[in-house]
Amino acid sequence: KELYHTLFESHLTYCISVWGGSPLCKTAKIWTSQKRCLRILFGDKEAFLDKFRTAVRVRPISNQLLGEEFYEREHTKPLFMNYSILAFRNLYTYYTYMETLKILKLRDPMTVFEQFKISHRKSTLLINDHPAENFISRSTKIWNSITPKLKLTDFSYKISTIKIKLKNALLKLQNSNSAVTWINDNFNTDKIEGI
Repeated sequence: KELYHTLFESHLTYCISVWGGSPLCKTAKIWTSQKRCLRILFGDKEAFLDKFRTAVRVRPISNQLLGEEFYEREHTKPLFMNYSILAFRNLYTYYTYMETLKILKLRDPMTVFEQFKISHRKSTLLINDHPAENFISRSTKIWNSITPKLKLTDFSYKISTIKIKLKNALLKLQNSNSAVTWINDNFNTDKIEGI
């Protein structure tokens, strides 16, 4: 698991809050490469090696004919679940939310903090006057959808506590519904249950 975090996820999450909100058609190859990396590192190696034995006589007669199941790839959702790894789209949500929290709590960098419009009625609500495809607009949307579910009423909570709560909530969301197939609800922050 350390190998995955060190060699793959560290590169994947570099500036993810800036480019991670790109359309799915542009990030599909990244999502595919993350799944491929998990198959290589944590997949069923015995089944993989057994599948590609070159000598036909080594295989039992029942396995000598190659049908559709031979070419099926291993499902990755159980691998994500077993190793508590966030999928690409949930990594984007996680890092964007945490960066927004740090900006709002620490008021640093001040130039970015000043671009957020905080509600006068509720200090944890952000107002988005002009929706756009930039960090401020996307992070405002993510912030406003997750903050009430984390029950964040002010900025007195430790950042590490919120990190743990958010990661657990995203893992729970990611692992909901089907045990093997990915659906859009696995990444929909509006579906996060109260923590």
